[in-house]
Amino acid sequence: MIDVIRIGHAASAHGTWIAEWVKEQLLHDHPAIEIRLYPVTKSLNDFANTGLIASVLSDHDLVVTDGSFVPAIDDQGVVVAAVCERADPRHCIIGDGSDMSVWHPGLAKVLSVTDPSVRVSVQPSLIDVNEDITDGNLGHSVTTIMPMHAISRVKGQRLKQLPIEAEDILPVCGQGTVLVYSREAQIDLGTLVFENLNSVDSRREVTVERYFKSQLHESWHDNICCYSTGSDRFLYLFVTLVADSRCFKTRSGAHISALGSIVEQAIVDLEEQSGLGLRKSPST
Repeated sequence: MIDVIRIGHAASAHGTWIAEWVKEQLLHDHPAIEIRLYPVTKSLNDFANTGLIASVLSDHDLVVTDGSFVPAIDDQGVVVAAVCERADPRHCIIGDGSDMSVWHPGLAKVLSVTDPSVRVSVQPSLIDVNEDITDGNLGHSVTTIMPMHAISRVKGQRLKQLPIEAEDILPVCGQGTVLVYSREAQIDLGTLVFENLNSVDSRREVTVERYFKSQLHESWHDNICCYSTGSDRFLYLFVTLVADSRCFKTRSGAHISALGSIVEQAIVDLEEQSGLGLRKSPST
C-alpha cells in the first residue's frame, strides 16, 4: 500500500502549478495518501539536463515537469508513468514591438528565417512564466512569444493573447503536456499514476514527437519544431526544419498501428527537400 508520495518539481511559478495540479488529481481518488511537494530545481529548463530526472528520483518518488524541455530519450531506469491530458499547445503573442523574445531556440530559428527583419532573442525562462507578466504586455518595444498553456494555466486568464495556429508557428516537441516520471522499479506507484493521470491520446502524440527527435542528429534538435495530432485511429506529424537560412515543412500521417512510419516519412521528406542528412549515426 502506498502511504506517502514525494514529488519533485521546479520551484518556478509554472513548475509549482504543475506539481500542485498533479497532487490535486491524485488526491481526488486517493485522499488517504499523503503527498509532499519538494522544489528540486529552480527552472523547468533544468530537467532537460541528462541525468537530472534520474538523480531526483533517487530521493523522490515522482518528478513532474512540462514536456517541452525533457530529453528526447529518457535516462536508464526512468519511465514516464503518465502523460497528462494535453493543454492548448499553440503559442501566443504578448506585446507589439519590432524586437521579439521567445522561449525556445527552435522558435528563434524559424522566426529568423520567416522574417529576417525582426530581431529575435531566446529567453528560456519564459517557459516558467515571468512574474512581471501582469497586464499582457511586456513593453511596447518587445514582442514575446510564449506557450499559451503556460500562461493560461498559471495566470488563469487570456492576458490579451493573440494565438498563433500550429501550422504557422509549430509547437516544439512535447509542448502543452505535463509528464510524470517514476523509477522503472516502482511498479505499484507507476500503475497508480498511470491509471489516474495518463491520457492515451496525449501519450501517443508525445511519443511520436519524442521518437522523431530521438532519430535526429543532436545538432539538428534546435532547428526543428514538431507537433503530432489526430484521432484515435489516425495520427499526423507536422514538422518545420530550418537549415541554411531556408525553411522546410512536411506533414506525414498513418494509422496508429504504424506510428514509426510517420517518423520515417517525415525524415525522408525533409532530407529530400533540404539535401541534408538529418539522422543520427548508428553508433550514437
